[in-house]
Amino acid sequence: MSIHDKVRSVILSNCVKPENRTIGMEEECILYTHENKRLPVNPGAEFSATDLVSIMNSNRGPNGVYTLEPGGQLEWSSPPFPDLNSLNAALDIHKQSLKKVVSDHNLDIISFGVEPNYNPDNIDLINQFKYQLMDLNMEKSGTMGKWMMRNTASVQINFDVTGSKEMEEMALVADCLQPVSAYLFANSPYKKGLPAGENNLRNIIWENTDNARCRNLIDHGISSPKGLIDRYIDYVISVPGMFQLDRSGAVTSTRTSIGDRLQELDDSGTIRDEDIQAALHQIFTNVRLKHLVEVRGADRPPLGYEMAPVAFWTGILTVQSVRDEILHIVKKWSLNDRYMFNKAALALDDSQAGPEGTLYGEWNQWAGDLALRGLQQRGLGEEKFFEGFYNAVMSKGPFSIQTQENAKTDNS
Repeated sequence: MSIHDKVRSVILSNCVKPENRTIGMEEECILYTHENKRLPVNPGAEFSATDLVSIMNSNRGPNGVYTLEPGGQLEWSSPPFPDLNSLNAALDIHKQSLKKVVSDHNLDIISFGVEPNYNPDNIDLINQFKYQLMDLNMEKSGTMGKWMMRNTASVQINFDVTGSKEMEEMALVADCLQPVSAYLFANSPYKKGLPAGENNLRNIIWENTDNARCRNLIDHGISSPKGLIDRYIDYVISVPGMFQLDRSGAVTSTRTSIGDRLQELDDSGTIRDEDIQAALHQIFTNVRLKHLVEVRGADRPPLGYEMAPVAFWTGILTVQSVRDEILHIVKKWSLNDRYMFNKAALALDDSQAGPEGTLYGEWNQWAGDLALRGLQQRGLGEEKFFEGFYNAVMSKGPFSIQTQENAKTDNS
């Protein structure tokens, strides 16, 4: 079996029946001390993010797992659930647990997608070799890798798939509608203490992090559902590696492409599924294939709205009739439409032209309405996780804009 086929086998290793599909989320947040300073990431004289994650994991029980992002952002990874009501119940348990620990240690949760005050040079990097290797790579591969690693927070959503065809359709739909997600869930109103204006900050940061392994699938020549998995694999194995696993599972450095490293392991007869998963986790496109579909493009929402991006993508991706309707439309978009739409998503101006000359804001309305329809068709009352958020954004603009406007009012 070729390396390509072995990677494909891992990607499709967890296909399920439609009735057994589960959905999971990863929720990140930035933490401050009461002195308005970033919580330090590494252990020291002061309480640190490393101390925090240790406490959270000791108390979590079966309710997911806690890890740290490179600048000390806390990430909660939920267990998988069959519906959003069950997922929301787990989210509530996580939030209550975090609220108690935050209160006990005089911390504040910063519910933005981008660190609002500090330059990344003022934020320590976590003392883990993998992230040190990533940091060195991203100093060379783009202009905003340090910002991404230390200064961003998001919500990512993971979907089981029923087979290769569904995975390809879901991935293409999510890639085409990334500009909608970037607008609806923009929640990064400040940078270095200054208003961001209409700049969609987190999206701009990711756009300038590492062109080889970030951005959208279309930027890597993947623009059709047909054969999408195979083209994705060809893309992944062409990308320079940042790290690799030795036979004990420890992270080591590498100077080869992901594909060359996997081929080397295959030739020696020592390749494992863990090596392929480590390779897939070195890709940071807004839509990522692992043994499921991961959608990554939303800012960390305001407190109380963490489920909104989960609900949006659930309504869009898991209901066949909605997905078919979207595919029918987006397949008509030209490559130039797609590139222009992605460029428009760097600014929070819904009066810009979108695909086929239709306004950005009209595409946002179209996709948001379809997400609600999909949630209603699931028949589980899950639309409540998106509807209020959606109405607020469509009437007053993304929370990035709302927060800045509210601050102007407060200061007047």
